[in-house]
Amino acid sequence: MRHTSPRVIMSSKSFGALLAEAYARPSNVDWCESNYAYSPFIAEMWNTASSVPMTFVAIFGLWKARECVLMESRWAWAWAMLAVVGVGSALFHATLLHIFQAADELPMLYCNLVFAYLMLEERAETRSKRFAEVFSARPKHAKAAKALRASRRTWLVPLLFFVGVSQTYLYFAFPSVYEVFMGSYVVVVLWLVQRSVRLAWFADDATATQRRFVRAALLCYGAGSVFWIFENVVCGVKGEEGGGWPMQWAHMHAVWHAGACLGTYHFIQFCSARRGEALGFDARAEKGDTFWALPYVVHKSARGGRKRE
Repeated sequence: MRHTSPRVIMSSKSFGALLAEAYARPSNVDWCESNYAYSPFIAEMWNTASSVPMTFVAIFGLWKARECVLMESRWAWAWAMLAVVGVGSALFHATLLHIFQAADELPMLYCNLVFAYLMLEERAETRSKRFAEVFSARPKHAKAAKALRASRRTWLVPLLFFVGVSQTYLYFAFPSVYEVFMGSYVVVVLWLVQRSVRLAWFADDATATQRRFVRAALLCYGAGSVFWIFENVVCGVKGEEGGGWPMQWAHMHAVWHAGACLGTYHFIQFCSARRGEALGFDARAEKGDTFWALPYVVHKSARGGRKRE
């Protein structure tokens, strides 16, 4: 069974010592899937395999962002963090070591911080040279540009960075306390959910496209979370024997991976739609003919056509 004793490692140790211990310590959760059932090198085959598509979905999202929206560094950060979560999750489930559990769960926390930035800075001035050179002279974009507010990144980015560093230290200082991660994660997710719903349905600039992406995000992420929470309760700290063979074969965590992946994908697209409208574009959803036909946002200018950086 893969979990550590409830002893709390106190923060008097250096961060380097805490990190070194994590390489040798097993993870403090073990999901219901049978360990090493398919390979002597991969602990949880289904959970590992279901993590991989997350990285490819992120690459697809970044590709479409560069092709179809006004490209800003925020989109590179958002899609890159989702890709990192996919890689970290695969390493965690393949090894069930605490260091790779951190490679899964810490990027999830960092993702939330990037998403908080997307929402708090959706109406901030853009530093895109493409916008200044090509679109700012057009009436609709010029009007939108005047409505943008000064960016808060000078203090917001350092604040979010400080929060991320604090979360990282607490994570390794209290490795046996899974609630440290869960509390940090759930609080921000709940804020993102309520803010998304408020903006998509009750904001003056809410659109049908925004509501479409929020509905999809809530449906996918919410459904996946039900499976995650149920399996966490049954097997999370008890290991594969916690639920017996029915839970071992249910692969609920793999379902959570699919729901979280698609939910996060649609949330980032929602943020892209909000940002596009703030910059004076007509943000529309289009459905591709590749990669499972995932919908994506296109920023169309007042004269039509797509925006490519």
